Amino acid sequence: MNQIAFLPEDYEAPKSSNFYMKLQEGENKIRILSKPILGWEDWIENKPIRYRMENKPKKSFDPQKPLRHFWSIIVWNYSEEQIQILHLTQATIRNSIEALCHDEVWGAPFFYDIKIIKKGEKTSTEYLVNPLPHKPLHPYVIECFNTRPCNLEAIFENGDPFSSEWAQEQYTPGILKQIDSENHNLVPKEEIEKLKAIFAACSLDYQKNLLHLLKYSKGIDKLDDLPPSLFEIVRKGIIKERDKYQHVSHEDFFPSVHHG
Repeated sequence: MNQIAFLPEDYEAPKSSNFYMKLQEGENKIRILSKPILGWEDWIENKPIRYRMENKPKKSFDPQKPLRHFWSIIVWNYSEEQIQILHLTQATIRNSIEALCHDEVWGAPFFYDIKIIKKGEKTSTEYLVNPLPHKPLHPYVIECFNTRPCNLEAIFENGDPFSSEWAQEQYTPGILKQIDSENHNLVPKEEIEKLKAIFAACSLDYQKNLLHLLKYSKGIDKLDDLPPSLFEIVRKGIIKERDKYQHVSHEDFFPSVHHG
């Protein structure tokens, strides 16, 4: 007897349309795409009421349920393959991400993926936060972010953050490349030009390898895009490489750059 297929061979169940990420048991892989909004959360008749940091109420609606501090962040959820909001009230996760921010190797969590591992349930739930190696954001994720803008501030009014009715300036800006995080505090142009002049004195192989490393570890395509946090490190490496061939030190010619 011939079998009649019930579903097409290439059928795949559609992804969830929920734009609020819920941490699942086991591994949850994300990329953080925005700075968080911070505040306090209370619950009244099973509805969340959220307050900005400076507007914390003196007490919660239910004395048995204290106010909770929260972060809300735009993320790329790899398992759902979509832009979502991650609402964090778990101090363990927040503290782990904050520690990464202060670590000189990892830094702000915009330029590497993070795995949040959830174990247990309710009061026995545990979370482990693991950073993954730095890598540029995939162009598809950038495209999804730009085509589905989000206004995080809307959660303070219990509005729809993904509504198309928000004015353009109300949408939360993304930090999708290294330059986005520090475009308000760029290295002075004249210092970049000095660095490029010294870089030109290095071997072509060194130039090629350094630019390759910057692109695939930090998402930086050229020296002009170096943020202050990387400038001094790259500068010292370039001078050291150039001095291998010239056998002289030029630190006096190119003083350190200090940024407030």
